[in-house]
Amino acid sequence: MYTVYTRNVMVRVVLDTNVLVNAEQGSGSFAKRILDLVRTHQLVAVTTHPVRRENELLTERLVRDEQHKGDVREYLALAIDATPVQVAIELEDAEDIKLLAAAVGGQAQFLITDDDHLLTVGEYQGVRIMRPREFWQWWQASQDDSGKNWATWLSGTLGK
Repeated sequence: MYTVYTRNVMVRVVLDTNVLVNAEQGSGSFAKRILDLVRTHQLVAVTTHPVRRENELLTERLVRDEQHKGDVREYLALAIDATPVQVAIELEDAEDIKLLAAAVGGQAQFLITDDDHLLTVGEYQGVRIMRPREFWQWWQASQDDSGKNWATWLSGTLGK
C-alpha cells in the first residue's frame, strides 16, 4: 500500500459533509474515491466534535444507501479528533468556520468541499481549500511513476 507524504507527514484532510453525502453517487465520483483513500489508510482524516456531529446528523438524514452510511461510519471511526482553533476570518456562511477551525487545529493540508463560500477563500493558514476533483488531480500527480493507486482503483480493489 502506498502512502503519500508531504514534508514527511502523512497527508491530512478535512472532508466537508457535502463531500461525504456526494460520495453516495458511486465509485466513479471523486468524493467516493477520496473517501476510499481514507478508508484504506492512504490519507488521514481530521475532524472535531462539531464537524463530526454535522457529518453524522446530515449523513443519517440525507444518505439513503445503507452501504454508503457504513462507509461514512468507517471514515468517522478512522478520523483523528483535533482541537478546533479560533480562526480570524469572516465567511458568508458562519457555519463553515468550524471546518476551517478543524483543518487548522488538526494540521490538515487540505479542506475538501463543494461549498462556494469556502472555495473562494482558496487557502487559509496553510490549508488548501479545493473541490474533490481538484484534490483528486493533485493526488494523482503526487503518485510515483508506477501509478499504483490509480491502477488499484481501476481494478476495483480500492476499499475492499
